[in-house]
Formats: sequence, structure tokens, C-alpha cells
Amino acid sequence: MAVLAITHYAMTKEIPLSTASNDISYKRFIPENLNRSIKQRNILTRLRINNVFKNFLNEFNSHTMQDSNITLYDLKIKYLSTLEGLTRGLGREVLEPRALVLTQEGETNGGLSHGPEPSLAIEVQVTGTTGISYRRKPPNNTLMLKEKTKSKKNKLEGKQKKDKKNDASDDWVTFCDFHEITHIVIKESSVTIFRQDNKKMEVQLEFRGEALAFAALVDGYFRLTVDAHHYLCTEVAPSSVVQNLQNCCHGPICTEYANQKLRQEGNEEGTYVLRWSCTDYHYIIMTVVCKELDLCESRQVHLYKNFQIEVGSEGFRLYGTDTYRSSLRELLDHLARQNLRTDNLHFQLRRCCPPQPREVSNLLVVTKERVMVPQTPLQESQLSFHRILKEEILQGEHLGLGTRTNIYAGVLKVKSAEDEDAGYSSSQDVKVVLKVLGSGHRDISLAFFETASMMRQVSHKHIALLYGVCVRHLENIMVEEFVQFGPLDLLMRRQHSPLGTPWKFQVAKQLASALSYLEDKKLVHGFVCTKNILLARDGVDSEGGPFIKLSDPGIPITVLTREECVDRIPWIAPECVKDSTNLSVAADKWGFGTTLWEICYDGEVPLKDKKLTEKERFYAAECQLATPDCKELAELMTHCMTYDPHKRPFFRAIVRDIDTLEEQNPSIKPAPTQEVDPTLFQKRFLKRIRDLGEGHFGKVELCRYDPRGDRTGELVAVKSLKPENREEQSSNLWSEIGILKELYHENIVKYKGICQEEGGRAIKLIMEYLPAGSLKEYLPRNRGQTSLKTLLSYAVQICQGMDYLGSRNYIHRDLAARNVLVENESTVKIGDFGLTKSIKGNEGYYTVKDDLDSPVYWYAPECLVHCKFYLASDVWSFGVTMYELLTYCENAISPMPVFLKIIGPTQGQMTVTRLVKVLEEGKRLPRPDSCPGTVYELMRKCWENTPAKRITFKSLIDEFTRMLTNSSL
Repeated sequence: MAVLAITHYAMTKEIPLSTASNDISYKRFIPENLNRSIKQRNILTRLRINNVFKNFLNEFNSHTMQDSNITLYDLKIKYLSTLEGLTRGLGREVLEPRALVLTQEGETNGGLSHGPEPSLAIEVQVTGTTGISYRRKPPNNTLMLKEKTKSKKNKLEGKQKKDKKNDASDDWVTFCDFHEITHIVIKESSVTIFRQDNKKMEVQLEFRGEALAFAALVDGYFRLTVDAHHYLCTEVAPSSVVQNLQNCCHGPICTEYANQKLRQEGNEEGTYVLRWSCTDYHYIIMTVVCKELDLCESRQVHLYKNFQIEVGSEGFRLYGTDTYRSSLRELLDHLARQNLRTDNLHFQLRRCCPPQPREVSNLLVVTKERVMVPQTPLQESQLSFHRILKEEILQGEHLGLGTRTNIYAGVLKVKSAEDEDAGYSSSQDVKVVLKVLGSGHRDISLAFFETASMMRQVSHKHIALLYGVCVRHLENIMVEEFVQFGPLDLLMRRQHSPLGTPWKFQVAKQLASALSYLEDKKLVHGFVCTKNILLARDGVDSEGGPFIKLSDPGIPITVLTREECVDRIPWIAPECVKDSTNLSVAADKWGFGTTLWEICYDGEVPLKDKKLTEKERFYAAECQLATPDCKELAELMTHCMTYDPHKRPFFRAIVRDIDTLEEQNPSIKPAPTQEVDPTLFQKRFLKRIRDLGEGHFGKVELCRYDPRGDRTGELVAVKSLKPENREEQSSNLWSEIGILKELYHENIVKYKGICQEEGGRAIKLIMEYLPAGSLKEYLPRNRGQTSLKTLLSYAVQICQGMDYLGSRNYIHRDLAARNVLVENESTVKIGDFGLTKSIKGNEGYYTVKDDLDSPVYWYAPECLVHCKFYLASDVWSFGVTMYELLTYCENAISPMPVFLKIIGPTQGQMTVTRLVKVLEEGKRLPRPDSCPGTVYELMRKCWENTPAKRITFKSLIDEFTRMLTNSSL
């Protein structure tokens, strides 16, 4: 490194390289402690070191530098890469807090605390690539003992690799990646990090300065990896980011991104983007859409013109003019009233395009490939919901009218799991609500099913559960959970005395949490109002406070008449009244603002005495509702109800601000509930809803874990063994639980806990519920919406999950489309670890002694012949899974029938024998019709006969990512 530094210095100062060793002393370019050590040596040793260094420097300059065209930039890069290789723990920061507490919805696990014993010390690690993790601090004496027992050879060969492996995987437990964080709250010297799934980590530090530094670190990484224009914590938010959001100005995004954003916004003349200059921080660039007549084609074409706004001590001014304004907003207001001209073009500034949530631009230095799937109209064959038979529901009393629907109380007959296990059939009655679309409205049945399909894709504790859809004769029926206390507006009006501010804050916070969840999934509710908010717990006189559930929106506004849309003013957003196809997440923000108004005024109906024409004029004049007395909620309401949809705040920012207000005003914060271990589930609180899947030994059910018995619990997937297999397979399920507990990755299904029964003899595994199902179910019904880019994005995510699994020394052994679950249209997760085995200390492979019911058509030759499973064996299975993806899991051409066609009619063990033979002959699954040749080449690399020759998951990630950047796909 000293040689590189001296050479760089010589080139900078224009000192001849041939004389650099004589003109420059190497001692100025080495660490001071090394310099002191050399000075303590005798003069002969010092001369010998000096001569050796000079000779090496001369050789480097005469051969390497003169023979190659090496620049100053090359030297810098080499110096930094060398430094990176020598630096242990580069790119990560570790701190030792006083205590660490993990919490969910007020229920804590007791936390990890720093006690008087050194063994109780905790470490929290933050890295830009893996997020936030924690562990018990390893005792120093144990590490020293390990180091002493190592031979010098082992030290030299594997030190760096082992350091990385120990630090990265052996002890650290991941809490979250940055994209999962909603906000951060600082209270004195304590930092609380909130996750999207309502879990939070409280880190207690020594003093407030350390807390601010930790929060700023996480906040900074969030902006570098997730969203460059959002901050997680108000106390550490950079003033530049806050001012940019207030001014609707972007950071230094490049011209290409600015132009692309204007194209996405419709390319309307006068639309503009504000962004800081990438090269000169004293200028803001204004990129404007202009129109020019193309004389050759006699039509107008769009041009993008860039104007500089100078920022100085006197204020802001458009470059080339003399008019200064004290703020950017004042300047833009001034310019909006002017007719601007450039290059013979005349235009007016009309609309600014502010930053939007999670925009991808050059400001994100590290980001994972996430394919954005366009929102295209759904066809009936692409809709997804659970089908309920008409015999399974009983219709009760009439509860009221919805928009073109009748609402009834009802009963859903759900089969009892315990009775099924015992061998006879019975059912339990579950109270439900039936929303019936009559035969007279069959013309809008597709829109009705679209609502049901949207509700089927969500799983959130503050969103009402849709059991499914029933077709009864000519009627279509949505079967939704019954929520005890009914609509929020009716309950608020029934109260004799006004509801307290803490109660209202809890309702607002829960609603914002549900809408933030929908925003992250890019789903639109469409009709947010108090009558569509149901109360599972009123919290007026009872403990725990209120608990709300957002119900379905009913018939989408896209099929309503204009009169029906106007009647929904002021809940419907102004842009949707003009054109119902403008329905977007921004419309939900307007509806949230109106709902806050209702909550502040205890359920009063806004504009209740206004006629339709008066309501239309209310929007035409851009009027506002009266400002409530509750100042904090009133401010949120005002921000949400701005007439420019682009300027409404993100729901994540709303959740952040509500939590910040709670911390600043302890009087409105709810009291914490009793401490429990969130990973231990009690059987009596697991309420079965329906089956999700069934295998040879076990089954998976959808349940609600409901300790309060008021349907406020979360939805979970519960895996259990069939009674006849419990003794034989119990150890395998325990093994799966042990493995899943150790894993934490965004592309691996999340472990939630266990449920023990019968004194520990029976066990259930509790996992997160992913409502979209597996790729095997999802792809056939969403084929029209799933592009090749989306499939390759799924491939990248599967490879990332499998690469992580391999880094933990696990082999999955059952990778297939049926075991890859869909969280949303852009995210998949690997599930079912029932066959997973560890290869720690097993010479890199695992030998299976019992291969009953193995997925042989997904297995590599070494698995079929020798029962040996390597990490590369999972790569083979991935190749077969990739084939499934590219055939959209079509049953007729799935791996099993295709291989059977190749090997011919057979049965029993002869099937495996013939399969091995054709694989050894080099025969493989054919290239699917929609598969590009480059992708099939990668699949063939997965199917190399020898495990060592197969491509790795890391290489597959690189190759697929490179393909995704290719615009021709």
C-alpha cells in the first residue's frame, strides 16, 4: 500500500517515477506504529528494509507502471480495494447497548439485558447489506483459547474466511432489513425501531448522543438502500431532506431519471421536476416538459428542457434573471404566473412532480432487483379467492344496504380439524357477514370479484378477513368475518360523552398501519371511511383500548355512476370525481384525511346537508373541511387532504408522525399489556379457518391466533402432523422448527413460534401466512400478468434465499414451485423445510438413509444413485424449478409427465433406475416455448452431471441480474 501511495504522490507532484525511491521517504506512507517499530531496530536492519523497499518500488515503477497505461484513478481503486481486504469488519458497525428488548403490540419477550456478568453483554450490528442484527457478546477467553489451539498453517489459510463466517452467520440473529422498517422513535437514550409487521426493537444506550448517532446510522442506510427521500426519525432527519420534501424537490437525481419520471407522469406540457445538481451544489435543476412542432412529421413532439435555479445568500433566482426570492416556493409561485420562453419555445409551469415513495434512482447505492408489475385490468380467469359452497353458509337477518349490495348476518360451517383427525366429520359454526350482489347487478360481477380478489391478497391484523366467495344461483356473495362492535361511525355516535384523545389516536394509528401495509403492497382500498372501519374491541370501558379492522370497499368506484361518485364527496378524492380511473394510493390518503375528520368530530357526517351540486362546487372551489380542535390529528388531516395527489404524505410518514406524537405526549400513549413470550402459542387460542395444503405426513392450516377471543388476533399458517404419523415423524418436525428458527431472510418464510399440546407429545409449527399461495397455484391463474422479467425476478429471489440457506450450511432437498410462496406480485419466499438437512461437519454433503416419498424428478443424479446431497444438489433442483416457472406450472408439461414421456411406461423402483439412465445419457427437460436461449443455457449449467461443475447460486444471481438490466427482455 505504501508503494501505491508513493507512486500516486509522485504522479500528482510530477516527480519522475525513476527517481521516486530516492526523492521520497517511504516512512511518510506507513502507519506510525510500524514506523516506531522499525526505528527500534539496529541500523543494519533499517538499511536492509530501506534497500528492499527501494528495489521493490523501482521494480514496480519500471515494469508495472511503464508497461501498463495505469492512471491516478487506477491507483486509487487498487489502494482502496487493498485496504478493504485488510480491514476486518468493513462496512459494519457494532455497538454494545445497556439492554435490548424485542416487542410486538405491547407484548414483550422479556428482552436481552446487560447484566453484571460479561456473558450477558449484548451486541447490535448494522450493515448496509444485511440490515440490523443482534447477539450475545462472545466471551473473550473462549475466542483466545480457540486462537491458541489453531496451528499457524490454519491461521494463515483460513483466518479471513472464518472471521467472516463467524461474524456473518454463526451468532448473529437478524432483526430486520432496512426495507422492513417503518419508523424510529428516540426517547432520551433509548431508540425504538418499528417493523412493518408491528414488531419493534428497543435499544437502550448509555446517553442520548449515542442514541442519536445510532438512529442516524440506520436512517442513513435506509435512504441509501430503500428510499432516498424519506426519513425514519424526525430528530435525526437531515435538514436538506426535510426541506426537499417541503419544496417537492428531489436530491441529485440524474437527467435520465428526471426525464423518465416526467414520461411516467404523462408528459403533459408544463409538468416539471425539481432536483439538485449532480455537479454543482449551488444549483437546483428544473426539468420541464415542452412541446415543439416537428416540421418533418407535422406533429408536436415532447422535449425536456433544463433550467438552473441559483441558490445563494440572497435567496433563489432563475439563472439569467435578476429576480431573487427568499424561498424556492416563492420563486416557483412567481414563475408560475409568467410566460416562459427558451429556444423559440413558449410555456408555463403547470404542475410539479414531487418525490414518491420508494422511487428507484441513482440515489440508491445498494438496491435489490424488484420488478414493478404494471396494474392491468384483471380478467375473470386471473381473479383469486377461496370458493365457498352454498351448502356451507346459512343466511340470517338483514343488516342493511351497501352500494348495490344487501348485507346479512350469517353462519359459515367450518370443518373441525380435531374431528377430522379422529376419523369422523363435523363442523363448527362461525359467525360471518354476507355481502350479496343480487342477480340484477350481474353486469358488475367482475368488479365485485375484483374487490374479493384484492381482499384475498392481504393478511393484516387491522384488515377484516375475507373467508371467500360463494356463488348461489344468480347471486354472488362475499363471506367476510363478523366483527363484534360493528362500524366505527355508529359506535362513536352512540357514545354519550366525547371519546378521549388517546382513544382517537389509537384508531388513527391502527388505520394508518393497515393503509401503510396496502401502500407497500401497491394495493388500493378505494373507499376509506368510518362506516368501513369495524371495531373488534371498543376499548371504551375495557382494557387494551380500541381495536379496528378495515373492511372491504364494496363495489369499486370505477363502475359507479357519476352521481354515486359525487355522493361520496368528501371521502372520494377530487381527482377520482373527474375521472374514476385516477384511483390510486393517493386517493386512500385523501379518504384517510376525511376519516380523521370524522374521528375528531365523534362520527359526525361531513357535508351531510349538502346537495350533489353543492358537493361538486365544494371540490371545484378547492374548499376544505373545518379544522378540528385536536391540533395533532388536524395537521395530519390537512396534509392528506391537499388537492394535488402528488403532495399527499406517504403512509409510512403518517405512521412515523403519529408514533412521534405519542412519545412526545405520554398522556395519549396506551398502557403496555402483560409480558408474554411471543414465540409460544397456546392451542386453545388457535382458531382454524381453512386448510391451506396437505402432504403425506402433515398438513398446513390457516388459523387466527386470538388470545382475547374477539377476533383481533393475527392470521398464521399452522403446520402439524397427521395423527397416524406423529410418533414416526415428530423428530423431523422438531428438526424443521430448529432450522426455521435459525433462518432470517426476506426470501424465506418467517418463523413465528410453536404450539405444544398433549404434554409436549404433539407439536405445531407456526409460520407467517402468505395469502397468495405457492407459485404452483399463483402462476397458472396470473399468467397474463406475469412477464418474463417478473419470472427472472422470482428466480433471483429464490437464488438469494438458497444462497443464504447454503451459507448457513443447510440443504433444502425439496426446492420446487410448490414450495415457493408468493407474498405479492413482486416478492416470493422459500417455504417447507421438512426435508432440509445440515451439512455442518459432514464433509460437504448429507447421506439420506430413508428416501421415502422423495421428489425424484427434481433430484440430481448423485441423490438418486448414492443418496448423497450436496449444496450443488439444490442447484439442480433450482434448474427444474426454473423450468416450472417458465412453463407457468402448467400441469400437462410439468417435470413429472415430461420425464415419464422420456423414460417410457414404468413403475416402482424401475422408475428411478430408468430416470438415472436417461440423465446419465445427457437427456434433460426441454427448453420451454417462452424461454430465451440464454436462460436455458443457465438451466443446463444447473444440470451438469458432476456436482462440482454446476453453476453456484451466487453466479446465478449475477447472471439473472445482468439479464434483468437488459431492456430487450
